[in-house]
Amino acid sequence: MVAKRGYSLKQQLKRLFNQVGSFYPVRENFHLTPEVKEKFTAKLAADPHELDGRAVTEVVRKDGLKLLFKDGAWVCFRLSGTEPVVRVYSEARSEADSLKLSGAAKKWIES
Repeated sequence: MVAKRGYSLKQQLKRLFNQVGSFYPVRENFHLTPEVKEKFTAKLAADPHELDGRAVTEVVRKDGLKLLFKDGAWVCFRLSGTEPVVRVYSEARSEADSLKLSGAAKKWIES
């Protein structure tokens, strides 16, 4: 693609993001006490309708619990099978929003 288009990979990514917008991914591991893990595991069985006041438009359970939002942002919770950790992946159109989603996910885990 670089040779054919005559643009560096960085230039091609910049052009692509100008067309479709940018997304900012965040991945964090949250360590769980046995009590929090038990409560959180029970929470995973339900389909949340909102997270931090943001309405959930779709719930996907293919690889953990993934919550999709109207603006294209999403957050995914995955329990580790080998350690007391939940991995949280979030993605939004701005870095600040991605971090906000990750913080809201942490609060949801611990509540």
